Amino acid sequence: MPPPPAPPSVAREVAEIAAELDRAAAYAWLLHLQRGCADDPSAAADLAAELPSPILPLLLRDAADPDEAVAGSALKCLGFALYHPVLVSTISAQMAQAILDTLVQLIMNTRMKSVCNLGVWCISVQQLEPLIIEDRADPVVTAIVHALDNPFGSFSTTFEAAQAVMKLACQSHKRMRDLSSLWVPPIYRRLLSADKPERDMAERCLIKVSCVILPPQPLLSKAVALDLERKLLSCMKNMLDDPLKKVQAMKSWGWIISLLGPEAVNNRPLLNKLLKIPEQMFIDLETQVQIATMVSWRNLVDAFFPSQATESMGQETVIAPLESREHANAQVKRTRLIMVPLCRVLSRSRNIVLSSSCLNTWNYLLHRLGNLINHLPILEVAFGPILKIIFSFGINDQNKPLWSFCMNLFHDFSSSESRHKEDLCTPVNRNLVAQSCMHLKALLDVQHIKWLPWDFGCFHFQLDILDTILNPVLFQDMVPEKMLIVMDSATQIFRFLLRALQNEVKENRSCEQVRLCITDVCKFVKTKSLDHVGKHSGNKCAMLLEFGLQFVKVIVRELDHSLLNSEKIEICLDINHIKENESAERSPKVSFPRIRPLSYMEMVSPSVYMTSLSLSMIAQYTGELLHGDAEKLALILSSSGSLKSFDAVVAFMYMQIMCPIFNRQRLKWLMVWNKFAKLLNDEIISYLKASSGSSSYDVLNQFFCYPLFSFLYPGGLSILWNAENGSCAPGTQELEVELAVEGYRSLCTSSCNSKAASKVFFEGFYEYLVNIIDEHMALFQDNLEHCPEKFENTAILSVLGEAIIGLLQNDQILAYANQELNETNEEFTGCRQPNLFLSCLNLVNRFMRFSRFGFKANPAGQHMVTSRFFSSLSNFVGHVVLKKDILLLFEIIGDQLTEWLSLSAKLYCEMQQQGKIIYQLENLWLKILECLKIRQLISDGPFTQKRQLLQLALNHPHHAISVATASACRAETNIKINLHSGCLGPKLDGLLMDRRKDHNSSSGADEAIAREEIVISSRLASPTSKKRTKHTDGDAGSLKISAGLGRKRLKIIKTPFQPVGDQLNEWISISIALYCEMQDATRLQGETIGQLKFS
Repeated sequence: MPPPPAPPSVAREVAEIAAELDRAAAYAWLLHLQRGCADDPSAAADLAAELPSPILPLLLRDAADPDEAVAGSALKCLGFALYHPVLVSTISAQMAQAILDTLVQLIMNTRMKSVCNLGVWCISVQQLEPLIIEDRADPVVTAIVHALDNPFGSFSTTFEAAQAVMKLACQSHKRMRDLSSLWVPPIYRRLLSADKPERDMAERCLIKVSCVILPPQPLLSKAVALDLERKLLSCMKNMLDDPLKKVQAMKSWGWIISLLGPEAVNNRPLLNKLLKIPEQMFIDLETQVQIATMVSWRNLVDAFFPSQATESMGQETVIAPLESREHANAQVKRTRLIMVPLCRVLSRSRNIVLSSSCLNTWNYLLHRLGNLINHLPILEVAFGPILKIIFSFGINDQNKPLWSFCMNLFHDFSSSESRHKEDLCTPVNRNLVAQSCMHLKALLDVQHIKWLPWDFGCFHFQLDILDTILNPVLFQDMVPEKMLIVMDSATQIFRFLLRALQNEVKENRSCEQVRLCITDVCKFVKTKSLDHVGKHSGNKCAMLLEFGLQFVKVIVRELDHSLLNSEKIEICLDINHIKENESAERSPKVSFPRIRPLSYMEMVSPSVYMTSLSLSMIAQYTGELLHGDAEKLALILSSSGSLKSFDAVVAFMYMQIMCPIFNRQRLKWLMVWNKFAKLLNDEIISYLKASSGSSSYDVLNQFFCYPLFSFLYPGGLSILWNAENGSCAPGTQELEVELAVEGYRSLCTSSCNSKAASKVFFEGFYEYLVNIIDEHMALFQDNLEHCPEKFENTAILSVLGEAIIGLLQNDQILAYANQELNETNEEFTGCRQPNLFLSCLNLVNRFMRFSRFGFKANPAGQHMVTSRFFSSLSNFVGHVVLKKDILLLFEIIGDQLTEWLSLSAKLYCEMQQQGKIIYQLENLWLKILECLKIRQLISDGPFTQKRQLLQLALNHPHHAISVATASACRAETNIKINLHSGCLGPKLDGLLMDRRKDHNSSSGADEAIAREEIVISSRLASPTSKKRTKHTDGDAGSLKISAGLGRKRLKIIKTPFQPVGDQLNEWISISIALYCEMQDATRLQGETIGQLKFS
């Protein structure tokens, strides 16, 4: 089979097409050939080689053929040649110009619609060089305008013309802009067409070429203005009468305003007429109409601010001044004109879509304002009103995205002043916006406003916005979760504001401006927190307190202490709670320490004002104070860095004691005292270094005595007791006591500090505490006498007892005593050393007296604190080893010990039933006797002057006490006999004789006494502490002498001139009765048996 014949060459086919007489058929063949070359580059190249010579001239000739079929086919082939990149590349500039001229003539002169449409189509698809288009732009545009005017009444012609316009605008941007006054009017006029496809086509075209025509050229603006005056304006008004055309009318209005450009600003009469159209539509009942109006309103923004956004794209960091006052006023007026309908719609709209559209338009305005937005006059007109409207609604499920979006913008603005100095966190609610509402997600994609570091004059502007955010009326119906969002966001903004204020101070801003700002900040916090704490209940009240303290904490942390404590800045103390305390009735029963009270309306430093403000929040808070809030307050009080602030703390807390409701608030204030005391205990040394004079010591003493005065409040008992209904709260009392005790324990721990200033302070504090107890001892007794029986201990007794117990358990007190007696501390060279040991003993003396009153008032009680006190005192006494310390111990507490022994003798039955105190007294007395025996002090002159104490101990009904006393006395006598024969003092001898008379009734009694004394002697002989001197070891053997034997032996020695027969008989009787014991006794007792045998 022979192979198929080869296809004819492109050149041959082109030649045949050119020679074909049937031109319609020839161009159909050419079109088929062109389409075949579209996907074949080699065929396209071959066709391009033949195109310039025979084909293009024929196409241009036949395009004007009167036969519509021939002309149409020729234009189709011409359009393909102009579109295909390979084919069009072979067209010379001269030929291209000829093609354009031919097309213009055809479009302008043809009477055939199809030919006109194809001519315009050729222009819309051509790929000629832009320079060729620019050279023939005028006639081409004229032809396109002719087609736009639709001479044949065909939409297809208009459509092709619109496509040609968009093509030419892309090819020759500048030239088409210059000629916009020619070709734009035919397009925008069709926006008002009754035919929807035509309106849509015009709108699509304007959107496509908007980058070319906007902002409009003056000629275009004038042409638009002329059109409006003639026909367009009335046409738009007529469209408003048709509900179906309102949306399209507003879209047309927006484009007309954009195309007017500056002419809209200059032609005020025309502008006023135009503004009446959206004025009606903003209040239309149909939401879609309002949204369309809102979107079209952005075009007015473009007209008023055509180039601000592009000019602000640089890297400016400083706000440039406005050009002139007239220019600034004009900008403010234009901005206000745009803002009026936005504010009106937003304030009454409850539709999230409409509100979102309104915010979108507002955000667009802020962006178009450029650097103008950073000027305070513009801020007050463009930025503030919308924020206030949104924030005035509060935050709820419906408007949460709107609220969060505005908060983000406010956050960006507030942080701009310090953003370039530090890394700032992202806006707190951006994720909330992104996840909440689809209508607002687009707002996040809008170009952000470029905020510059704001001027110091914007400080009060932002404070005013915060005032709207924190309107307490909004919190009434707000759930706690939403309150948390509001408070956290406001706190962050507030922190930015104060950082900026601190930066301004560093830049040497005028003192008067700084004073005004700090004053306004303090008043702001007072208004937003103090005036509303206590007016809500439950979680809301607690949250208001928490964030009120948070605001104060921000002030204290962000502003420098030198600024807060400056003498140049004074604020009027306008806190009503202080005023109420001043007018409160005061009881004459309590004389408080010399504390300068706070006075209403006095001038104070910002630090004192903040201190008083935070304490007033606590005072007005009606809920249960949480430990976290108390700790936050303590941190605020401790970080103020001002001695005057500490004075204010003490003064304020003492003022609360006089409040009629203090009994119900005592727990709250003791919690505050507890947290602050723990912090202060760690900083006492630094505080004393920073202070000067004795006044600082007085304030510290007053502060640490606060719990005692709080329990002495004369308006009620030292517990929560309601005399009217007989109800009380022992659980509350336990909490109160525990808080006070914790603070004192911490204080006792701090007293271990070895620094000189610490020693001086604690000595003074203990002396101060002693004086307080002495001055108010009668009031202490009243507390004890009126304590209900259901309370085992009064609060004040428990607190004071626990404090002293902690002091007694502090080993450093004894270390101080030894050091003070044996060493000279270089820190106190040239001045008196503090005697903490003496101060401690004085305090012990007062509590022994105080606790004795408590036991008298309620003998049947448990008296746990008193029992623990005597236990700690016993251990304390067991560690006293120096003779001087022992004598000082008896000098200070001897009288009270005598009183306690006397009381325990009188109420012995009650003490036995109570079961604890009598045994603690026993242990204490044994420890005392051990100390006396170690240092051989029983027969010393200073101690024998305590005759009443020894007499009470010898005759005490508790046998362990009486027997131990007698045993110790006899042991001391034996030691003295061995060392100094015949030198026992007559007073001690008389005491032993008195005890002898009490037990002479029978020999059986002597035997029992002897046995008991041996047991007690063995208890006294056992060492209780490893801390003993060399004197202790030397005297150990003497302490083991039998007390009974010692008494008999003593009497023989002291009466040498009396007959010895009776005494000898007694010794023989005892030795027979106690023969086994004597056989097992020590060496000295063995010698006694030997002496008896010898006798």
